[in-house]
Amino acid sequence: MRFLAALMLLTSTMTSAGDPNSVVEGWKTSPVYVDPTQSVLVSDEEAAKLAERVEDYDPAIRIAVLPEEALDDGRRDKQMSAEAFVDTVAYKQASDGIYLVVFGDRITWAKAVGVTSPIDGVLAEELREHGRSDPVGTLNGVLDQLDVPKSSSGVPGWLVAFLITLGLLAGGGAAVWWWRLRQETEEEPEPEEDPQPDTLEERRALAREEVARFGAELDSAGLTKDGLGEEAATDLQAAQAAYAAATRVIDGKPDDDQLRGVRATVGYGRWRLACAQARVEGRPVPPFRALRPVRRSGGL
Repeated sequence: MRFLAALMLLTSTMTSAGDPNSVVEGWKTSPVYVDPTQSVLVSDEEAAKLAERVEDYDPAIRIAVLPEEALDDGRRDKQMSAEAFVDTVAYKQASDGIYLVVFGDRITWAKAVGVTSPIDGVLAEELREHGRSDPVGTLNGVLDQLDVPKSSSGVPGWLVAFLITLGLLAGGGAAVWWWRLRQETEEEPEPEEDPQPDTLEERRALAREEVARFGAELDSAGLTKDGLGEEAATDLQAAQAAYAAATRVIDGKPDDDQLRGVRATVGYGRWRLACAQARVEGRPVPPFRALRPVRRSGGL
């Protein structure tokens, strides 16, 4: 099943170059993440120009340039590995948009999440024109076809950085002023949140409760693969696989990284279950952004 790869990536704690967590962390500061080993393919200057093009574009566009080794997840089919990797980073980013990931000079993969975009055909056309050894040309060609404005090359990079820093400082000062004004005018203090679990064992217990709750949701859905359409059956099977994967981890002695993986896996499984239910009822499947984790007091 094509989404099992994403589940395996979600529940593992990858430390090799170009792992999904590094990509998502990099996107917090720029919509273009280039692994340090890939500066020969995409230089810092080229990455900055790409980032300037896609910054604030709607729908959001996120780009990653990774080493080919990021595809080494044990599969012979590297296209399936690429698809699973992009599914994983899109899930962890938890927002709609267009995702473009370059894996060295081996594969470039694109995915539109929760938005309508001809990205697959556009990427295929640009790869035929530029080839995999020219990711900058390919990426700029894709952005051209998506009508993304070109970067303003006349503005020095240091000036852009300075203006951004100045804006952040001004925004921070405004936030402090607003907070003080709010504290002075508030009549009642906001209720304090429940304390977070202090020990690893407490966090494990909360994770077990969450997995058990997801299992109960699967049972109460009353769905079986028999009689379902192909897409709904695939969704249900993915949800069941997510529950099984989370259960295997939680039955051991998971550390905090593994517990975070369990949370992501349960969230993914709930989304696939919701997709199956929507297909059965003739409703549109829920958007990918619905996967954003739900925060519970003291929760997982």
